[in-house]
Amino acid sequence: MGFGHLRVSLPAACGTATACSCRATGLVQDAVREVLEAVYEQDFLPCSFGFRPKRSAHDALRALDRAVYQCRAEWILEADVVSFFDSVDRKTLTEMLRVRIADGSLLRLVGKCLHVGILDGTEYSEPGEGTTQGSALSPLLGNVYLHYVLDTWFHREVLPRLRGRAELIRYCDDFVVVFERRDPAPGQNTADSVWATKRDGQSRPQILRLPGLHHLLV
Repeated sequence: MGFGHLRVSLPAACGTATACSCRATGLVQDAVREVLEAVYEQDFLPCSFGFRPKRSAHDALRALDRAVYQCRAEWILEADVVSFFDSVDRKTLTEMLRVRIADGSLLRLVGKCLHVGILDGTEYSEPGEGTTQGSALSPLLGNVYLHYVLDTWFHREVLPRLRGRAELIRYCDDFVVVFERRDPAPGQNTADSVWATKRDGQSRPQILRLPGLHHLLV
């Protein structure tokens, strides 16, 4: 069975064009998504809200509201991952999927969905990275990737190194971190050095759009 996507560019608020794809084989990808969703909904952390069953942007806003008051927020960091869906490293993503998916046939099917060709107007291309934004699988695969490189990392590596409370709220590739205090925990450097400990691919701070990061966290 062949896979292909027709890509349509939509104007974004920032003035750039956001590429979305119209699914030509949506039934296959929907079926794969349902299988993967049943597995990963058991793993995803409560801080993740985007493209998940019974979770919405309104739920994320309510969580942010609670975090601001419960953490008595002194500093709030807002960020998003630049060109996330177009730049996900497929090899790394596949390794992440192998942690929970042992079925080789399912993994190969996901691989076929990732390596689809894209028709953008009259131009046909086969991107070597990314999750094909607009496909049925793309949001879920994005959540899997960020579950490991952001959500889990934040709770295991960042929180223990901060003084005071902090909470992460993520909606797909956009996220907010609420900090009770700006100063580091005893024996640690400044909080921005905690972010700098991340060194694997898309999770590196330099590919995040972090307005005023140095001013906020130093």
